[in-house]
Amino acid sequence: MARLVDERTQQLQAPSTALVTKHAEDPKQDIANERKRASFSSQELCYFLNGGKEKVERRAQFAEVLSKTSWASKEQQYFHTREEEYVHNLRCSLGIWQKITSEKLTMDDGLMMRTLADSPGGLELHIGMFMPTIMSQGDAEQQAKWLPPCLSLQIIGTYAQTELGHGTFVRGLETTATYDPATQEFIMHSPTLTSTKWWPGGMGKTATHAMVMARLILKGRDHGPHAFVVQVGMRDQLLGFRHSVLFACLTVC
Repeated sequence: MARLVDERTQQLQAPSTALVTKHAEDPKQDIANERKRASFSSQELCYFLNGGKEKVERRAQFAEVLSKTSWASKEQQYFHTREEEYVHNLRCSLGIWQKITSEKLTMDDGLMMRTLADSPGGLELHIGMFMPTIMSQGDAEQQAKWLPPCLSLQIIGTYAQTELGHGTFVRGLETTATYDPATQEFIMHSPTLTSTKWWPGGMGKTATHAMVMARLILKGRDHGPHAFVVQVGMRDQLLGFRHSVLFACLTVC
């Protein structure tokens, strides 16, 4: 059990401390000395490894900005409960999002701040996977429908590709999306234990929608993995969505 160190204990410990510190080296000074001995410019190497001088300076600017915010602080990180950590990280994600929108920053800027803050929140896959899938695979009509509510955070997306038995082996995914011509809807089904969607970050507490990767089945023919927007949250009354699951195939052959 820790206790306050009295003067007698300090005196008793002093020779032991001196014995160790006599030969101890400051790691900061050690690395500084190594850099001085280098035959190349460490600053130029930094620029090379991090995409150039402009990006390095931009990163330093964002680091300075984040250091002055309460929502990016990590001072209490190791004292948070799980719920407190979730709330704090969500505040951090929202803080970054608000800076992006209010200052008209780019998504690259947002990702840079996210890397610096390193506080995984509920918007990671919304920004990193859900929206990019719509932007890269959706047509103009689909982008017009989904991107505005994404950008205003009326909906928050996650990405459901990995299955219990399949991860980056996308061709092996077992979840199916069978088209029903009578209702013009897709029947989403995970027919095996290994087809259980696994690790869709943010789905449990934050996401209202998921980008589900499933094998498109049309008239009994397997067309391979396609992306489907699936409502998974309970905000249908607030946002005007039907409570029944809504599907929108982004890449129909």
